[in-house]
Amino acid sequence: MAYPTGPLFVGAAAGMAAGVPQVLLTQIQARLLGLPAQQADIGPRFVQRAAEQVNASLHQPVRWLAAGAFHFGYSAWWGILYALLQRWRPAQPHVGGPLLAALIYAVAFSPWGAATQTGTEQSPETRPTRETLLHWTAALSFALSLAYMYSRTANAPDPR
Repeated sequence: MAYPTGPLFVGAAAGMAAGVPQVLLTQIQARLLGLPAQQADIGPRFVQRAAEQVNASLHQPVRWLAAGAFHFGYSAWWGILYALLQRWRPAQPHVGGPLLAALIYAVAFSPWGAATQTGTEQSPETRPTRETLLHWTAALSFALSLAYMYSRTANAPDPR
């Protein structure tokens, strides 16, 4: 049986896989920084805030299910974007990963980012440094994991 191996598929798969260490590392860091456990649960809080903005209410199981789908969906999307960028301008993982992390941080946690705009996270001007470190860990751990997994998988010899 042939498995899909195109760069976009590899990017999506690497992105989804990179979403796992991202969650684990942010959970660990939240505890090390003395933050409440739910502070690392950005996805469920984001889904809840987005639902509130359209006057909807989500029960906790639905919120977590939607957050999981959102998490792996955006993980796959960032993986596809990374694969496209690698085809356009290849970069070593230790370069491409941090660049992607900066883009993710800007899109999610900057003053104009989605988490900030929905009120899921405080504005960077008033946000405690511990929370900013947590957000950078989320973006950087995901992007570096993605970059190294993509590099390893995309450059693997074809098993056929």
